[in-house]
Amino acid sequence: MPPLPSQAVLLKEYKELSKEKWVNIDLDEENIYQWNLALMLKFPEKYPYVPPDFRFTHPLWHPNIYPDGRICISILHAPGEDVMSGESAGERWSPAQRVESVLISILSLLDDPEINSPANVDASVMYRDDKTTFTKRVADDVEKSKKDIPEGFVMPVHEFTRAATPKAANDDDFWQDSDQESFDFDDDDDMGSATDDEQLADSEVDENADESEDETTQP
Repeated sequence: MPPLPSQAVLLKEYKELSKEKWVNIDLDEENIYQWNLALMLKFPEKYPYVPPDFRFTHPLWHPNIYPDGRICISILHAPGEDVMSGESAGERWSPAQRVESVLISILSLLDDPEINSPANVDASVMYRDDKTTFTKRVADDVEKSKKDIPEGFVMPVHEFTRAATPKAANDDDFWQDSDQESFDFDDDDDMGSATDDEQLADSEVDENADESEDETTQP
């Protein structure tokens, strides 16, 4: 049986993400459809046309995480506009999305919860009314989960996912390059070829004018 298109897509994404410093991926029993990276990722055979299922393997107290570890985030909702929730098609899943973009969205959500449509109402209320207690409880969950971190692995933070800032152009280099290609406007040799061409063109015009005049005067 030939491999499914989704297998080729996932294999390519797996190889690309495996090179990143901010993520550590294990395949569940060498199954390309199940990834484990503190999150359990399960991909449908119709991926990328259908979104994957993301869930935390350990409980995490958070307004947008269900008690069973599932994540409530727009980018993982089925494609198309949802009138009931008010989500536009641009906020939801589309085949253009990739695992990396979803992981970055999840990192952002963990840092900045959406408490207006919570998956965990109690966590949402605590985040709103008592952030000190909320932060302590989350810290306890994080400490419990650290036992599963591979040795030497650096936990992901936003800095790992930010693109490198392009180096600004150096104005000194610009002017230095310009000096190397400097043009001496006072040097007649620089303008010589252009002046010769203009003189030649003028002489040809004069000759043509003389010939035309001679033809007109002939009987």
